[in-house]
Amino acid sequence: MTGKHAVLDHPVIGYFVLFIFTIVFSSVGAYVIDTPLTKAVPGYTSSPGVGAAIGVIIATILFTIRFRPDFKGILGVKGFMWGIAVMLPFLLADYIGAAVDLYTFGSGNVLVAFFSALAPGFTEEAAFRGPGVANYMRTIKSEKQIPFIFWLSTLLFGLIHITNIIAGGNPVAVIFQVIYCIGVGAVFGAVYLRTANLWVIMIAHFTLDFAGLVNSHYASTGGLSTELLASDWINLVVAAIGIVTALVLISPKNYPEIMKVWKEKWSMSKSRGKLDLTGSA
Repeated sequence: MTGKHAVLDHPVIGYFVLFIFTIVFSSVGAYVIDTPLTKAVPGYTSSPGVGAAIGVIIATILFTIRFRPDFKGILGVKGFMWGIAVMLPFLLADYIGAAVDLYTFGSGNVLVAFFSALAPGFTEEAAFRGPGVANYMRTIKSEKQIPFIFWLSTLLFGLIHITNIIAGGNPVAVIFQVIYCIGVGAVFGAVYLRTANLWVIMIAHFTLDFAGLVNSHYASTGGLSTELLASDWINLVVAAIGIVTALVLISPKNYPEIMKVWKEKWSMSKSRGKLDLTGSA
């Protein structure tokens, strides 16, 4: 990782550049793969899906190649089971809400729900966290900078869902969704910072969306919150569990461990700067 990397050497600007970079690959994947797939799979009328997921994986691999050999990458297995274990209370609570909707509305097309859930599950984690957070951790010099990227990625992820009102969502239901998504973004962001493992949060996110989209109500709306459901109230509890779990995982006492994880990912001796494990500014 010798030399400078222009825009990517700026932690915040680099985050947003990589956000756009990932979204572009998601869109290309959706166009190339999902568009023809909608003609081949009965009932699969929406895009993106599996193509978008493939697109962001390619984007993540290209990001890794860009910094090879000094970056070990974020598509590994280390920390996967630990991440699942610490998220388990949050995940189970979320699945309960999904089960309530499934009981209330019945199931839709399982295969279509599977394809449709891949896009948000993979794209959103890769875009809001993925390469952007990894690059941020490459550039910072103090553990005191950790909370900034956590809250930036968490709040951006949650608040961007307010645009669902423009798409025709019920305003109250969308506000509930925003609160829920802040909780989701918090726990996934914290686990990612603690593990540097993108697979664990992409797959966990996918399971949540699949569990939600498999019921006939959300299958008919494409996942849009058109009315306030019983599960939305459960999701407020889910959000609280997510936020509490996240704050425990990234409490100041864990900053040195977070820095150590990312130092192992980056060969900081060859970088423009070094991560400061002492916490000094």
